[in-house]
Amino acid sequence: MKAPRLLLHPKFCSARSDILSTLHFAQPGTLVFVVGVSGVGKSELRYEAMKHVGGVPASWTDGTLPAVAVRATLTDRGFFNPKDLAMRLAHSLRHPDLSWLRSRDEVDDPDVVHAQLETARKAPLWTDTRRNFTEHALRFEFERHARARHLRWLFIEECTSMCTVPRGRSVHNYMLGLMQLAEECGLTIIMFGTPRAAALWDSFPDVRRRSLFVWAERYREDRADDHLTFASLAMSLSQSFLLSSPDLLTSNLELALSNSAGSFGELKQYLARADQARRRRSANTIEVQDLVAASYSRDQLLSMWSIAKEFDQITEPNPSARDLSHVNLTWNQTKGPRSA
Repeated sequence: MKAPRLLLHPKFCSARSDILSTLHFAQPGTLVFVVGVSGVGKSELRYEAMKHVGGVPASWTDGTLPAVAVRATLTDRGFFNPKDLAMRLAHSLRHPDLSWLRSRDEVDDPDVVHAQLETARKAPLWTDTRRNFTEHALRFEFERHARARHLRWLFIEECTSMCTVPRGRSVHNYMLGLMQLAEECGLTIIMFGTPRAAALWDSFPDVRRRSLFVWAERYREDRADDHLTFASLAMSLSQSFLLSSPDLLTSNLELALSNSAGSFGELKQYLARADQARRRRSANTIEVQDLVAASYSRDQLLSMWSIAKEFDQITEPNPSARDLSHVNLTWNQTKGPRSA
């Protein structure tokens, strides 16, 4: 059986409401970071957000394009290369891909918006452009076309890649460049990444000051309110698979949670691996042994949960926000003017 493309579970609906609300009041020049662990639905959120801000194409004036989406990738020997991003930006307006306007029910993958560019990257013209144009020239082309097309929204996926830079390169400089781009072209830049994208703003007050944050949350093992909703999600998702009993997954919820870290996408993939184990046995239904066989290795689990805990840490509210003693302020000790 085939798992659903998109299941509107509570955590996704909450993140969707948050991002749409945030984009409603985000001003030009603002950075919006959408952060979550792998599998929480960041690409789905981007697809819905683009359709929301794009509106009805019939209302666009000739030549305008309200939104584009690109990826930040590791293309330079495992490092981020700003010239590659500049090429992707220029291409997004030189050859616009409007597949994001289609209903989500009509596409198999929300990343369809990137398909055209990934095909273009394999053509000789891409290599020629990379060789003959400087990063500055490509960025200038994007800025010129962005203004001409009245571009308002720039979506950048996989922004965590921007944290992986060669020695001597500065993440801060890349962020300053994006902030300048947003201000000069009147853009709101929406960046999607994992918790490790925090390196893009954590140590830079000027970046934080211009940023808004949307947390695409996972189902937490340490929150009682999440237990029932995660069990309900597991039950709903398991209906797309051939289980030996309807409650097989909910009866083994610890296995499901430990192999997903409370992420919908990871849970869906865990069930796909269990189904693969079932097929290898030439069995008709998924049994407990298949759930065990589908489990990640110890190192893989530790890696996944390490990132999940990083996410929990950056989203945790400050319980002592009113305590200013650690910053050595004397707010209540300021003396007034002396009387004569």
